Amino acid sequence: MKFKTSLLSLIALCICSFAIMAFMNQATQKKVPVKKPIEASQSSDGIQWYSMTEGYSKASKENKVLIVDVYTDWCYWCKVMDLQTYGNKNVIKKMNKYCIGVKFNPEVEGNHTVNGETLSSDQLATYLNKGGRMPGYPMTFVWKSLSDQTQIAPYSGYLDTTIFNSVLNRYIQE
Repeated sequence: MKFKTSLLSLIALCICSFAIMAFMNQATQKKVPVKKPIEASQSSDGIQWYSMTEGYSKASKENKVLIVDVYTDWCYWCKVMDLQTYGNKNVIKKMNKYCIGVKFNPEVEGNHTVNGETLSSDQLATYLNKGGRMPGYPMTFVWKSLSDQTQIAPYSGYLDTTIFNSVLNRYIQE
């Protein structure tokens, strides 16, 4: 009986040690260096994606709606949205005509200039979500009046082609 209790205690101690080491390793990992966002489509018939700084500037100059796709590399539904929603011909046509698309991975460290402010990736994520944390990924922000942060509209989760098209139509027709 004493042997079983000792063995169980040893196993529990090992599990706790591994959990603590994993947590410590995760807490001390640095963010990956700045890199350009991966474009959903490199071909001429896909959506043209920009960094936040480039996209914000271009949308301001051209008076277009800014669509910010917040994603992570590990997010399954982000990849599905890239393929199905952003790969849809109607979405591509509307996005390229009326909008400026931005790909933003908040887990990639970098500086982003928005409305004259330079923000880190963490600050930009908070800015887009009006001071709150990202509830999950993918997260889509639609921003029509670029000078007004209160006009950023958040859409959480995977948006299929039908839903995304109706969101675009709402902002294009206003």
